[in-house]
Amino acid sequence: LTLVLLFLTGCGADGEQQPLSPVSGNGALVSLVWDSVNEPGIVGYYIHYGKQSPNAPGSCEYDQTIFVLSPQGIVTGLDPGSMYYFAVNAYNGALGPCSTEVQTQT
Repeated sequence: LTLVLLFLTGCGADGEQQPLSPVSGNGALVSLVWDSVNEPGIVGYYIHYGKQSPNAPGSCEYDQTIFVLSPQGIVTGLDPGSMYYFAVNAYNGALGPCSTEVQTQT
């Protein structure tokens, strides 16, 4: 399972791509997109995230977890100006190992 896009990108005044972490009244948000798992019975995905990395490939030991039905999700309520780490895993009644970790500053 590979994360292919961590955050929204937009164009700056000079046309360069730059990361965007939109901030609302409820904090920053990050949009994640990854390759779907082509196995029968996949009913959704867990997004695991937190301010600290478990520093162990395949680990899902993060502070927070949300469930989504498709291979994309938006994590909201993040602290602006903080570093966050993310990984996902597929769910088909059992949990697989977590994806490679990605990180971003909100």
